[in-house]
Amino acid sequence: MRFGIALPNFGKYAQKESILAIAKSAEDLGFDSLWVSDHIVIPESHKGFGDVFYEPLTTLSFVAAKTRVIQLGTSVIILPYRNPIVLAKMISTLDVLSGGRVILGVGVGWLKEEFDALRVCYEERGSITDEYIYVLKNLWSNEEPGYRGKYYNFSNIKFFPKPIQKPHPPIWIGGNGLAALRRAITLGNGWHPVGLTPSEIEEKTGALGELQTKIRSSNFVISLRKNLQIYKSGKKKPDVREPLRDTPEMIARSIEKYYESGVSHLVFQILGGEFKDIIHTMEFFSTDIRPYLKLGLQY
Repeated sequence: MRFGIALPNFGKYAQKESILAIAKSAEDLGFDSLWVSDHIVIPESHKGFGDVFYEPLTTLSFVAAKTRVIQLGTSVIILPYRNPIVLAKMISTLDVLSGGRVILGVGVGWLKEEFDALRVCYEERGSITDEYIYVLKNLWSNEEPGYRGKYYNFSNIKFFPKPIQKPHPPIWIGGNGLAALRRAITLGNGWHPVGLTPSEIEEKTGALGELQTKIRSSNFVISLRKNLQIYKSGKKKPDVREPLRDTPEMIARSIEKYYESGVSHLVFQILGGEFKDIIHTMEFFSTDIRPYLKLGLQY
C-alpha cells in the first residue's frame, strides 16, 4: 500500500512556507505522494474553506521544483472548469518538468454556485467531464490529434510536449457514488473517493462485479482520501466514520482493513491543532505505524 499527504493549498495553513515544509518532510519521510485540492472561487455560502485557495497545478509546479521523486496528485481537479486543451498542455508540461510524477485526479464537481460564477453548465457536468477525458487522452497519445465532440472539435494541430508517462499520466476519478465508480472503470486508471469506511468500499466495489475483473487484470488503483489524527493515550469517543482518528494500534488495524477492502493508496488529510502537529503526525506514522503494518507488501 502507498501513502500520500494532502497539502494545505487552502485553509489555515495555506502559506508558501507551510506547503513547502510539508512537501519536503513528506518526501524525506518516505511518503509516496503529495496532493492538492481545487476550487477557483468560493461562494459566500461556503466559507469553511477559508479565504485563500491556491490554484492546484501552479502549487504542484512550485512543489515539483522543490522535490525529487515524490508523486504529485490532484484531489481532484474539477474537470468542467477548465479548457481541456489548455489543461492537457499544463499537465503534460508538469509531467515532463517533474520527471513523470503526475497523477491526475479529476471530478465532475458539486458546488453549483461556483459553476454559475464560471459560466459552466452545472447540469451537464457529467457529460462534459467524460468528453474532456477523451480530449486529454487524444492530445497526449496521438502524434496527429483530432477530435469531434459536443463541446470541442479540433484537427490539423500539433501538441507537444507529450507526457513522460505512457500512454499518459494515470487518471483517477474522484467521487463516492456509483456513477463515479462506473466512470473510473470505463475512462480511468483508478477510483479516488473521500471519507468512506472499509465496509463502504467493499459494498460499492461489490455492486459492480466488472470492477473486480479490471483490478485483477490491470493496474487499476483504489485510492482513498481520509482524515488522520493520532491519539497517543486513546480517544474519548470512538467514531466508526473516522477509523484513522484513533490510537496507533487501532489506526494500524483500520489501515489493514482498508487494504483488505481493496484500497492500495491512502491519502491522509492530517488533522491537528497546530502546524507542528501535522509534521509530528507524519513523523510518527512513518516510524511507529507504517513499518509494522501487516499488508504483505514490501516498502
